[in-house]
Amino acid sequence: MAMVRGKFKVAYGAVVALAATGIGILPAHAAPTSAQKHVATSSADATVASAPGRSSTYLTFKINRHNPSDSRLSLVYVNMVNPDHPHTSTVASWRAGSGTGSTNSCLPNRGVLPRGTYPIKAYYPHHNGGLHGVNGISWYIGDKRCKPGGTNRTALFIHSEMLPSGGQGSAEPYRWNGNSDYKSNGCIKLKPSDIRELQGYRAKFPRPTQLYVS
Repeated sequence: MAMVRGKFKVAYGAVVALAATGIGILPAHAAPTSAQKHVATSSADATVASAPGRSSTYLTFKINRHNPSDSRLSLVYVNMVNPDHPHTSTVASWRAGSGTGSTNSCLPNRGVLPRGTYPIKAYYPHHNGGLHGVNGISWYIGDKRCKPGGTNRTALFIHSEMLPSGGQGSAEPYRWNGNSDYKSNGCIKLKPSDIRELQGYRAKFPRPTQLYVS
């Protein structure tokens, strides 16, 4: 599909799904408040995000209701090597934005990402969304209604501003220029160096299959 930031324009075919079935509830610790790494949380929460005996990761997005462009995306690891004593830790946390400043998640192209659980449906190392589209490193998280019967926010991604190759272009929307670029049409946006760091954890940890937004 061709896309504006966070939105599809024309369908180009099905997206390959990589995610497991959604969990449906938000872990109690899914809103980390700092960038501290390896922060232990309760073992009870670990059982929510991981099947018994199998370690896993997931993402959390904590929206800053005072300034949505200064929110936090975190990668959380659930270590199930010892199923009787699972251990959950925050691997890393980054500044991220969503929307253009409004906390009304029912506003298309302007409001923040709706709260809830999202399956991470696909990962793209070199997405090519065309002019004003989602390009480069990205994760596709699908659609979400802001509330039952409310606006359906469609074609949502975790992405940055870059060329499909992952490099920086000479101008918008392929070049990260600063804090204003954390704003989006509803997607989660990271600066290029941070999204590359998130990408790098794919080699060290299980791939995240869920995103929890609060």
